[in-house]
Amino acid sequence: MLYRPVAAAALAAALLSGCIEPTPYQHATPDEARAEGFADVEIEPGRWRVTFSGNSATSREMVETALLYRAAEITLANGADWFRIVDDETEAEVRQVAVVSGFRPYPYGYFGSRGYGRYGIGGFGGIGAFNTVDAREIRSYQAIAEIILLRGTKPAEEPAAYDARGVISSIGPTLKRPEAG
Repeated sequence: MLYRPVAAAALAAALLSGCIEPTPYQHATPDEARAEGFADVEIEPGRWRVTFSGNSATSREMVETALLYRAAEITLANGADWFRIVDDETEAEVRQVAVVSGFRPYPYGYFGSRGYGRYGIGGFGGIGAFNTVDAREIRSYQAIAEIILLRGTKPAEEPAAYDARGVISSIGPTLKRPEAG
């Protein structure tokens, strides 16, 4: 019967959609519709734009932390000691998705023709019917910062200044990296 493979595929897709992992600390792949991970570009010598985009399982805090780590990596790779954030923002992308529940694989309501009748609730039942559809909000974040790379000792009184080595040592162990494979 054609309906059984379709119903099985729909059930598998519904189950797998709940198994998403937070975006690991990785370079964003530019050919994706919404690349997840970090990207950066040097705007002018010593001035960079850094971004980190997460998926719906990546918290705002994780996105902003990964951005700071990437800024520290750029700073050290360019021979600087500290960086100053001159502009930053975190954007939220909000989507509404349909969540279905109450999957009924039986052809005539729950058990034979008595349950909900031959075509289920409101005539939309039959094989592979869903009882309810709810809307769920999915939120993902992208942090963007413009940084300036500087040498020497970081000023203690400047709240937008970060010591690159300090950021690397404190944040590095907390970041989730992609699994080798």
